[in-house]
Amino acid sequence: MDEETDIPSDLSFPAPSDVACDACTGRKRKAEQSCLQCLASYCETHLDMHNMLHVNEKRHKLVSATERFKECICPEHDKLMEVFCRTDQQYICHWCITNKHRAHDVVSIDHVVAEVKFKLGTTQREILDRIKIREREMQELKQAIKAFKASAAQAVEENEKSFTELTHYIEMRQCAAKELILAQEEAAVKKALEHLERLPSEITELKRRELELQRLEQLSQADHGVHFLQSILFTPALSSSLSSPVLFVHPYSSFELATEAVSDLIKKMKHVCNVHFTNISEHVQTAEILASPILKTREVLLQSASKLTLNPDTAHVSLRLSEDNSEVSAMTLEQDYTDHPDRFDRRAQILCNEGLQGTPQYWEVEYGGNNWVCIAVSYIGIYRKEKWGKKSSLFGRNCCSWGLRCYPSSYKFWHNNEYISVKYSRRCSRIGVYLDHGIGILEFYNVSDDMSLIYKAQTKFTEPVYAGFGLAGKRTHIKLCDLEAAAMSIPQH
Repeated sequence: MDEETDIPSDLSFPAPSDVACDACTGRKRKAEQSCLQCLASYCETHLDMHNMLHVNEKRHKLVSATERFKECICPEHDKLMEVFCRTDQQYICHWCITNKHRAHDVVSIDHVVAEVKFKLGTTQREILDRIKIREREMQELKQAIKAFKASAAQAVEENEKSFTELTHYIEMRQCAAKELILAQEEAAVKKALEHLERLPSEITELKRRELELQRLEQLSQADHGVHFLQSILFTPALSSSLSSPVLFVHPYSSFELATEAVSDLIKKMKHVCNVHFTNISEHVQTAEILASPILKTREVLLQSASKLTLNPDTAHVSLRLSEDNSEVSAMTLEQDYTDHPDRFDRRAQILCNEGLQGTPQYWEVEYGGNNWVCIAVSYIGIYRKEKWGKKSSLFGRNCCSWGLRCYPSSYKFWHNNEYISVKYSRRCSRIGVYLDHGIGILEFYNVSDDMSLIYKAQTKFTEPVYAGFGLAGKRTHIKLCDLEAAAMSIPQH
């Protein structure tokens, strides 16, 4: 009977991409694993046979089915390479150790695999953190684009409304000027025509009187002076209409001055529009979705320095404050604090007194100890009491606080119960915090080193925030720095 008659007929046969069983005769079946000692691959049935055959020997090394045996064999000694030489950075067999690699730094391949797996795990976590950051950036960018487009549409609509209103106002003034000119034209022409209508009759009357006076002059030259005088006495005087002064008629009377005034107005409006449009253009060009980060010097940051004080009514009973409420330390013994509704009951945390919003704010914190501290900002409504067995919230472990946890050799930024491993390795003992509440920026700087940026968070604040601190472990401490003194120590340029 053929050997294969003992093999179940329902085993799968290898696809072109699979490895075939080396022990099968006739039609090959799919190999499940390969033996690095035997340099052969086996299907499920022949793998059982292989294991039974070598049951009393040192267990052979089995791996997923592969045909790449040559890569595992030492080309010089034709033995399985089970050792890695760190000195020469190459894989070798055990015989190579006694030859070319004597006294070299060698470790087992399993040890190297474990190291590489650890590095891969670390790299994978870093990649996942970066994916999380990029996904958050992508979401924020999508929201920013949507908000930017909405702002642009609103600006266009409002500007069109404003320019339409301005155009309507100018058109109204244009109509008013036109009506003024036409009304003045009508009144002046009517007055002139009325006078013009009276002039022919006045001229006729004056000519008649002139003829009468000529007759009287002739009479005065006659012998009878009595007749002349009697004629003069009965001659009526000139009427007021005939004796009124002659009107002055402007030879070039026109609306030229009014036209010049309108022209002057247009010139001034054009100048005003040009000046303001330049200003409008500058404001439009500053509207960006993506902007290059602005490197802030300490001198610049200190211009936004804020004076903060710790609020003793919020301090957990394990925290001891200095007399001026600028320092806090985690203690072994509980402090003698009275009950207060604002106090953190279960978390070693404390808030400051000052609500922060509006203009940018900057403060600096010195910290130390053998455990982590959290430098945070929080809404006033953060949960502080234990209820139904649920402890109050740590900074950053909820949607109403943002916190940078500072470990002895690493940093994590927490918000909404999610954290990001911060890619910053320098140790520091003094951190500067910059808050621009209006545009939702929260930045942390290494003041004790070179003012390098530790982490920048872009978020959205919907209400005032309060600086807060969390202390893990005993004898950790935090101190709010006197920035007024720091600012005075900076040389003036």
